[in-house]
Amino acid sequence: MSTPLTPRRSDQKRYLNLDDYSAAAQRLLPRALFAYVSGSAGDGETLAANRDAFKQWALIPQQLRGVASRSAAIELLGQRFAMPIGVSAFGAAAVLGYNADIAMAAAAYNANVPYQLSANSITPMEEVIKVNPEAWFAAYLPDDAALIRGVVERVSNAGFKTLVITVDVPVAARREPETRAGYAMPFKASARLGFDMLRHPRWVLSRFTRTLLRRGIPHIENVTPQRGPSIFASNTGSIGGAANFNWDNIRAIRAQWPGKLLLKGILSERDALTAQEIGVDGVIVSNHGARLSDSSITPLEALPNIRAACPELTVLLDGGVRRAGDALKAIALGADGVMIGRPLFYATILGGRRGLVHALHLLSAELDREMGFHGLLNVNEVREEDRLYRRGTLA
Repeated sequence: MSTPLTPRRSDQKRYLNLDDYSAAAQRLLPRALFAYVSGSAGDGETLAANRDAFKQWALIPQQLRGVASRSAAIELLGQRFAMPIGVSAFGAAAVLGYNADIAMAAAAYNANVPYQLSANSITPMEEVIKVNPEAWFAAYLPDDAALIRGVVERVSNAGFKTLVITVDVPVAARREPETRAGYAMPFKASARLGFDMLRHPRWVLSRFTRTLLRRGIPHIENVTPQRGPSIFASNTGSIGGAANFNWDNIRAIRAQWPGKLLLKGILSERDALTAQEIGVDGVIVSNHGARLSDSSITPLEALPNIRAACPELTVLLDGGVRRAGDALKAIALGADGVMIGRPLFYATILGGRRGLVHALHLLSAELDREMGFHGLLNVNEVREEDRLYRRGTLA
């Protein structure tokens, strides 16, 4: 049997699954900040579709296989992890949760699962790599060749071995829920935001004020070769990808970067094939949590064609995963593993490192049970024939 992660603490026992964190985070956070995390593009149809895609599939159990020795451990990009579920990148994490970047990195390292640090974080990458030497760096890059070289060199010098290039933000996104709630980047003082914060004193005192006392005015630390702008600077809103960033930039990065290289935001088999031809080590099939466009295909829908086109490429899925069974469905359809964003971030905002350890424990224990119920000795057995059922027809 696989070994569960760090046991639950008494103050975390009220959280029984990942969805439990959302309501608690909504109560803690000012309305504008919760809207930033939870919001999606357009009418939210793609956000709902990310989850609904998993409902189209079911697993077919096989019994009497002797599952006492089952293990969820996997090999990924040359490293062994405890389970095929990792912690996705989230920008400005340590603005919303005190010291959240460090807490998330440390909890993931303790649990031996993949963790991505966002370039839009306020904690210098050099601090994060000290608490998690296996962390991945998720970059947003400009189309300036000199700046790209500088960022990649900084990431290498810091000690990161895996670089993730976020490729799906060529233009700025607009999420209407957060706009209506008063969230904006750069942060701007307003009576509305001030009143919102006064209504949430626990967050102001235990998270935001502690951050200001520890770091001063937060800066977007990792988007440039040196320190980036403050969260109040006028040019903060332009941080992200660049409209002219293209495959030639990826080729140049591949020539410079000696470690593992992944592209995040791939939804097309043609793009996956191009990445493979360039020598990229893997892709993360993602629609950015439905935060960019309300017209995009879901990651789970895109996954089978990408796997069929690139059978040897490392393929991860990021989007809509909330249960261990979702992870198994994604692996059955071709993923090597999955990443989870919002709910693990909520767990960290609410409980810090201990909160994320508990959330990862919930997933680990749930995955262990699902493997037992479905007769799986390892997670890759879910790819065997007669393991997957599509509602209405056998897959």
